[in-house]
Amino acid sequence: IGTFYARTGGVDFLSGSPTGNHAASDVCTAVLAYNADVLAGRVPAGRWIYAAARRFDADLKRNDLYLDWAAVNALDAHFRRLTLVGESSGTEFALHPWQLWVLAQIVGWRVLADGRRRCRLALVQVARGNGKTTLMAGLALWDLLAGDGRRVHVIANNEEQAGICLDTARTMAIRLADPTLLARAQRVVRPSHDCEMTALPALERSLDGLNPSLWIADEAAEFKGRFLTKLLTTGAKRKESTGIIITTPGSNPENHYAELVKQGEAILSGELEDDTVLPILYGLDPADALDDESNWGKANPGLEHGQPDLASLKRSWNTMKRSPMGRGEFARYHAARCDENTGGWLDMSLWPGGSAVDWESLRGRPAWCGLDLSKTLDMTALVVAVPLDDGRVAIRGHYWWPRAEVAQRELDYRYPIRTWAAEGKITLTPGREIDYEAVRARILELRDEFDIRAVGYDSWGSKYLAEQLQTDGVPIMAYRMGISTFGPGCALFQNLWAGSRLVIGDDPILRRSCADAHAKRDQNGNIRPVKSREFCAIDPLVASIIACHVWGGTKRSGYDEEAEEYFKRNTV
Repeated sequence: IGTFYARTGGVDFLSGSPTGNHAASDVCTAVLAYNADVLAGRVPAGRWIYAAARRFDADLKRNDLYLDWAAVNALDAHFRRLTLVGESSGTEFALHPWQLWVLAQIVGWRVLADGRRRCRLALVQVARGNGKTTLMAGLALWDLLAGDGRRVHVIANNEEQAGICLDTARTMAIRLADPTLLARAQRVVRPSHDCEMTALPALERSLDGLNPSLWIADEAAEFKGRFLTKLLTTGAKRKESTGIIITTPGSNPENHYAELVKQGEAILSGELEDDTVLPILYGLDPADALDDESNWGKANPGLEHGQPDLASLKRSWNTMKRSPMGRGEFARYHAARCDENTGGWLDMSLWPGGSAVDWESLRGRPAWCGLDLSKTLDMTALVVAVPLDDGRVAIRGHYWWPRAEVAQRELDYRYPIRTWAAEGKITLTPGREIDYEAVRARILELRDEFDIRAVGYDSWGSKYLAEQLQTDGVPIMAYRMGISTFGPGCALFQNLWAGSRLVIGDDPILRRSCADAHAKRDQNGNIRPVKSREFCAIDPLVASIIACHVWGGTKRSGYDEEAEEYFKRNTV
């Protein structure tokens, strides 16, 4: 018991109550009060912050962990020696309750068996303007001063962005007037203790030989490819190494950061047990209205302290609410809520992927297909649409991508292509081009599974494949991509989407395609999807539109089907 009291800095480990040491008591009181306020609803908190507070409360009662209040108190004292930069330059860095609550969990929780730090990875998601970069700069200096041989790295998409945190730490270090700390042009060092802090770009070469005591990934939701995967393996040689991901949400729900968020949510919901990961996910709940100012504190815990300023948030909302893209950006950057409405056409909140499709029960039913064939190093998409009795349409996609240069395309597109392939959601074919024989074989398999009424394909596609399918007896239809044809197809798909008449199930590839599509309108108001950026794939969406359009959106009479067959024979 005496050891407990020594480690907890004068706080009763079992109850969390101060027993003496006034400074430590203040820190403990602030942390416990914030946690209690979250649980009691006295401060705005989303579901995941509430879950994190509930986890904190439960962990205080565990007999295999303890919270090192002495370390938390020392951390608070360290920040009070620092001064802020920017608009509040020179002001004492007094931690807000939410900041102290977060840092107390990162540095304070210890494993009773060996006394080592519990947290190896902290995932801190919070809206812009809450001072996360300044907070991390102060924490970086704390680790730098914590012992010998410390290695602290700030990592961002590019070296200039990472340098913002480093420069903040440099300014703080200079003002601290610690003779052991030296501020260099590109780093902060403690030569007498073999310690250094550097800024690194999020590139795989940056990880060579890295053995950090602390790494901070700034805006990691925007990291390309699988860089985060490799970053998480650094520090394995140290007894204690902590990584902190601090960011606003990303726009891509399929990258590695999104996977970490799902893991964090599973931990907080109790579905997964992992003591080494600390998820702190500030943000609005899905049902919260963006224009309700009372919700903004869920994503902006510093709002009550003027960081960010409420008037500035109001101005941002009034400016950004005028367009779907603006609302999406506000949701992401200021509401800390992942929002895929970056393309401005399809409302991704209506994504029809919630329920699974029992495809076995649909065998033998009439079906229509859309085929978007690829060029070199491009995706080929084949989508089958099966009308259901209740007026909805079941959609299933089959996709191919060349295996050549797949690693580079993962970086460019920010798609987990190899993960999708391992899960059977996409087929990677050898070389740089798609083997159309594989596509032909899949269409023949679909013909055995369904009553295929038509396969619409881009009339600019492979004439050879069309001839082969015609020889196979597959009813194919040349589909012209001009606005006079494609425009009505897009309108039909949009109506099905908005009317919740599509059933898709688990298809992350089609989901990304829909989220990445911009709407291009002609002078008559006709819409066609175009890429929202250079590296994205909308082929699955195009194939889905073709499939729905060749079906036509209505039940067919025998006369209509006969006329359709005549039309197909004369357009191929």
